[in-house]
Amino acid sequence: MNRTLALLDCLAQLKEAQSCADALLSDIVAGAVRANKGRGAAFDRATLRAFRNALQTASTHSDEVESILAEFESLQTVMPLGQRQLPQITGHL
Repeated sequence: MNRTLALLDCLAQLKEAQSCADALLSDIVAGAVRANKGRGAAFDRATLRAFRNALQTASTHSDEVESILAEFESLQTVMPLGQRQLPQITGHL
């Protein structure tokens, strides 16, 4: 897969995992507030597991993004953009 497309795909998946974790954390905090006020149970284990899984998924995609960016950086070190040679055009128009 093209590195740029792989980077964009990983970033989209990272954003999705972070959004999921944000929503779950919001539910957890709301449940804790309700429980603190005596209005019901805090939250269930399934919500905590889902939150943990979302954080792990986000971490995995973050590592993938970091790896792809490191590849880009190493390519830039080997062949910086400003120093790439364009093929010589021979002949006249």
